[in-house]
Amino acid sequence: MKKILAIVLCACMLCALFAGCGSTGAVSSDSGEKVISIGVFEPTSGQNAAGGKKEILGIEYAHSLYPTININGEEYKIELVYADNASDSTKAPSAAQLLISKNVSVVLGTYGSSCAIAGGEYFAKAKIPAIGTSCTNPQVTAGNDYYFRISYIDPFQGAVMASYALSQGCKNTVVIVEAGDDYSAGFGNYFAQAMIDGGAACTTVTFQMGETDFSTIMANIKSEGYDGIFAPVSIETAPLIINQAREAGVECQIMAGDTWDDSSIASRAGANANGVFFSCFFDQTDESNAAGVEFVKGFLEWVNADPARLENNGGKDNGGDKNISSVTPCGYDAYMAAYKAIEKAQSTKGEDIRNALVDLEVPGLVTGDLKFDENGDAIKNYVAIKTFQDGEIIFSDAYTG
Repeated sequence: MKKILAIVLCACMLCALFAGCGSTGAVSSDSGEKVISIGVFEPTSGQNAAGGKKEILGIEYAHSLYPTININGEEYKIELVYADNASDSTKAPSAAQLLISKNVSVVLGTYGSSCAIAGGEYFAKAKIPAIGTSCTNPQVTAGNDYYFRISYIDPFQGAVMASYALSQGCKNTVVIVEAGDDYSAGFGNYFAQAMIDGGAACTTVTFQMGETDFSTIMANIKSEGYDGIFAPVSIETAPLIINQAREAGVECQIMAGDTWDDSSIASRAGANANGVFFSCFFDQTDESNAAGVEFVKGFLEWVNADPARLENNGGKDNGGDKNISSVTPCGYDAYMAAYKAIEKAQSTKGEDIRNALVDLEVPGLVTGDLKFDENGDAIKNYVAIKTFQDGEIIFSDAYTG
C-alpha cells in the first residue's frame, strides 16, 4: 500500500511539473519571510564556463541592488537558485528540470544558444518564463512563447559583421565553426550568406568540439590565400585559433562575434591578437550611455570588493579588475527585466510574469531601452565593434541602425 501511495504521489508531482499548472514561485522561509525564486540557468563548467560566470556576475550585481520586491503590499525576498547546464546541450534539460523542481517563478540565461534551445521546451511546458542573456541564435525564442531574450540575434549581428568585413576589404573569407554548436554554426551561416550577398566569396570549414589542433585548417587557409577569417567560437577556442593562425604565417584579418569580448583572450593570445575585430553588446567606455556609466562604476567597485567575484571576472592578471565583458550587462539587464515583469504582474506565478513580459517596456537599461518584439526578442539597433591591442580591448566602431 505504501509503495502504491508513493507511486501516486510521484505521478502527481510530475503532473504538477509539466501539465501546465505553472509555477507559483512563492514560499515562506523559516523566519517567516516571503520568498520568490529566480532561476539562474548558466554554465559554470565546460567550455563556456568563463562566459557563464561573467553573466552570473551581472545577475548577482543586479540582485545586490534589488534584493527584495513588493507584491500586493507585501515584501518578498528574492532568492537566486542556480543550475549549471555545463555548456552541454545534452545536460541542459536536467539543469532546466532542476530549476523547475525548485519552484522558480522565472529563469535567467543562458550563455550558449544550444543550451537555451535544449532547456527551453521544459520551461515552456512548466509555464515558467525564461529571459535569455547572450544566447543569440533565433531558434531560442522561435516557437516558444515562454522564452524571451535581452541580446540582439545572429541574423542582425552577422549582417553587421559582414558589412564591416567588406568595408575592411575582405572579399574572399573563410568561416571556422564548431560542428554541432547552434551558436557557432548559425552565426557563421548568417555571416557567410551576408558576405555572399555583398558580392564576396565565403567558404566554411568545421572542427569538432574539444579540438585544439588547427594546424591543418591553418595550412589550408594559407595555401588558399583567404583575406579574412571569421570564427564565431568559444572563449577557450579563440586564442588557439588566433595563435595557430599567426604561427602558421596566416596574416589576414581575423574577426569574430560577441563571445570574443573577453580580456582573457587578449592575455592568452598576446601580440598575435592585435588587430582582431569582434562584435559585442556593450562598450564600457561609451560615456554617452548614462546607465552604462553608472553600471561600470558600481559593478567594478562591487567586483573588486570580493576575491571570488574578481576571479570570476577574469582575475587581475587578465584585467578582470578593470574590464567588463559585454555579456555581464546582459545578465544585469535580464535580472532587471524579470524584476520589472514581476513588479508589473504583481504575482509570483510564472504564467502571469510571462504575460507581463510580452508588452514590458523598460527604458534606460545598460544595453539600451528594452522592448520585446512578437518573437520575444529584444528590439536592438546597436552593435559595438572592438579590437585587441597590446593585451587590451579597445572600442573601434559602432553600428546603429
